[in-house]
Amino acid sequence: MQGKSKASQKQTISTSDVKRMKIEPSTTTSAIVDNKTNAKKSFKVLSWNIDGLVEQENTIDIRTRGVIDVIKREEPDAVFLQEVIPIAFDLIRNLLPEYDSYTGNTEGYFVVILTRRELFKAMYKNSIETDLMTSHHESGTEEIASKERMKQLKLCFKHMTDAPSHRIALFGGDLNIREKELQKVGDVPSSIVDLWIATGKRKECTYTWDINRNTNVYYPSTEYRPRARFDRLYYRPSTQTTIQFQPVYFELEGLEKLPSIKRYCSDHWAIQAYFDI
Repeated sequence: MQGKSKASQKQTISTSDVKRMKIEPSTTTSAIVDNKTNAKKSFKVLSWNIDGLVEQENTIDIRTRGVIDVIKREEPDAVFLQEVIPIAFDLIRNLLPEYDSYTGNTEGYFVVILTRRELFKAMYKNSIETDLMTSHHESGTEEIASKERMKQLKLCFKHMTDAPSHRIALFGGDLNIREKELQKVGDVPSSIVDLWIATGKRKECTYTWDINRNTNVYYPSTEYRPRARFDRLYYRPSTQTTIQFQPVYFELEGLEKLPSIKRYCSDHWAIQAYFDI
């Protein structure tokens, strides 16, 4: 949801409170599995602002169930959610028992990380250690909002670069960032890659908040229809040469309207990245 100043409630799950994960060999159906070794061969991460603050509160249940249906269909190994409210979180926990959930708090609206229970377990010899981080950054077009956004992004990049070098770091969320702001903070650090760019910058995945395509938000002008790449996924590789964790594909999800309410799950599209491991 755009257009409201939400600095007082902005929340990040970062290295200070996210559980550090160990990706171990698994037979999860969301992955390509080597039948000879029973080892997991792929990894998927999905990030989505699920628009928990939308004014039509009577649609929250239906839209959240739509989000859950997408997660069940796609079976991502890790999920980053933003703008989650308590009623939506209760549905997510109850209807996605195959995932563990982590939050910074559960008051107002907040961010959530979900991890596939059968994948993220105790560390084994061939495990890949991973830091997962999500955040929801300040919206708004005014200068004070822009400055806060840039401050928040710099802090998140620092969390990524400060993570132990042998670990993989994945960070994503609704960052509300503009390209000119990204340049002002010095661009993406050299050790970090933007997963949309790293996988070929597919044009159809450029805009994650797009009034041209998404009709959930009423916009009075017919001449100018705003769209932006507010939602992003970033990856910092491990320095261990024995670890293969290669980004290979990036896509949008949540593109289907829910028939019962003729609305999309959110005013944002979900973004999902694939890795070969």
